[in-house]
Amino acid sequence: MSTSNLPSFSNNADGRLPKEYAFPFLIAAKAAVLDSPKWSGSDGWWQKEGNRWLESMSLKLKVPLDSLPSNPTPLDVTHFAHAIPSSEHHATVLSLLSACLLPSASPSKSKQGNQPAPLNYTPATRALLWYSLSLLQIPHEHLLVAEDHVSQGLYAELKNAEMKAKSEAARKEQSEGWGGKWGRLAATVGGVIIGGVAIGMTGGLAAPALLPLLPFLTAGSAPIVLGTLFGLTGGGLAGLRVNKRWAGVDVFDFVQIVGGGEDSDPDSVARNKDTGSVEKAQAPSLVATIVIPGLLIEKETEALDGLRACTDLFSAPRRDTFVLNHSPQEMLSAGRTLHNWVMNKLLGKVKGKIKGEIIKRAALSTVYGVVALPMSIYQTTGMVVDNEWIRACDRAKKAGRLLAEVLQKKVQGDRPIVLIGVSLGALTLFEALTTIAEHSTPEASPLLDTAIFISLPAAPGDGEWKQVRSAVARRLVNAYCTTDLVLAGVGRLHEVLGGGGWSDMAGLRPIGKEGIEDVDLSDVIDGHFELNPKIKEVLDAVAVND
Repeated sequence: MSTSNLPSFSNNADGRLPKEYAFPFLIAAKAAVLDSPKWSGSDGWWQKEGNRWLESMSLKLKVPLDSLPSNPTPLDVTHFAHAIPSSEHHATVLSLLSACLLPSASPSKSKQGNQPAPLNYTPATRALLWYSLSLLQIPHEHLLVAEDHVSQGLYAELKNAEMKAKSEAARKEQSEGWGGKWGRLAATVGGVIIGGVAIGMTGGLAAPALLPLLPFLTAGSAPIVLGTLFGLTGGGLAGLRVNKRWAGVDVFDFVQIVGGGEDSDPDSVARNKDTGSVEKAQAPSLVATIVIPGLLIEKETEALDGLRACTDLFSAPRRDTFVLNHSPQEMLSAGRTLHNWVMNKLLGKVKGKIKGEIIKRAALSTVYGVVALPMSIYQTTGMVVDNEWIRACDRAKKAGRLLAEVLQKKVQGDRPIVLIGVSLGALTLFEALTTIAEHSTPEASPLLDTAIFISLPAAPGDGEWKQVRSAVARRLVNAYCTTDLVLAGVGRLHEVLGGGGWSDMAGLRPIGKEGIEDVDLSDVIDGHFELNPKIKEVLDAVAVND
């Protein structure tokens, strides 16, 4: 999205959102709070967090709550959809995002306590802001760009604060006071100086929108406040390593493939194509993504290599993206065993035309054909596969419980997180969310922004889906493929050897429940074994950046 040459109110000295924009936004915000999703429950987190957020935003925007309509509806908000000109959308969203981040306590009050006031950008806050902007028909791309711009400015300020703590010149600069210096810089036309680095301003990206946050980022507080927000303290996700004996998982670490900050993966550091020199490290993002791969067939780095090849999906705008690498040997062993079983045993028993259909396009009728093979075939060929599959599922679930602990401790930072589970990685994700839900109260604020399950090899009941939904603030996606022979075959194997059914697997069908987005991948992939080779097309299909 190009924002150059956009007229912007944020070139004003204080960067405050004009009342003629703040008022319609707060009407939309109130309508969003009142229009709580059915899946959140009448006494759930949406109402509690929403009322708190609405009151906070009204104070920050200096518009009294009692001046708003008593019960605005989403339909009412449509009358205000054009109250904010499209030319001001970028500046408006940037100002609103800064207001969301702004602590409730004043800088003077925060200095009196032992801990600096935190910057607030929770999954609940992002969900409420996202819905409010939707009601005003402001494209979400503006929020994605604003998140990127704000993170860059704040990270530059963090580095600046670290430098000031180490030098006499910085201490002298600090003694001049934030207000006077930044008040002068606010009028700069072409850009401002943040952390000793010139940050160019285009349209809505302007220093004034960040000005209210800067008094909270003194040389002493910035490393704590921003380190907590971005997950830079204690080494962050990429610095996390699990003891080989921890919970029976031999490998459990995070590899960063996109983004910046202290966690950057050396392989993802950009180099200048002409000079070969390493480019300056990027700032961490306000929103992070974690991808959890599953079965492997070719090699242990198969999924990681595939994700590295499509990092552009997470770079427009840029978002910190990590791949959870766990139990690669078990995932590879199970994948190869399953691949051989499906291709040589199951398909080998299907004769003539049906076999041709399976190999060419894996039509739904052929899935039923394979599943309907005689029980004796499953009984004689399936025991080894079943044991291998059970071991892999066990590792996936154990990794899920470890992931839940990591997320609950906020190693990733106190920021919204998007989690994507693929194949057995979806089982890991499901286990993590159910574990989180089990340790949370019904009215607790969600820990995650979005959860996307791709080819989930499980058949959760209504209660389990409700648990998982409670841990996610915005999107919960079930991406399925009706022609997945792997899930159908494994499901049928369990049915023959130990009871249960194959047709209820989430990875094979839509769920059809409130609060769950069903995405059919049948036109994107033929089945499970194409998940890694076609991961870019799959991520596109589930709208990973929405």
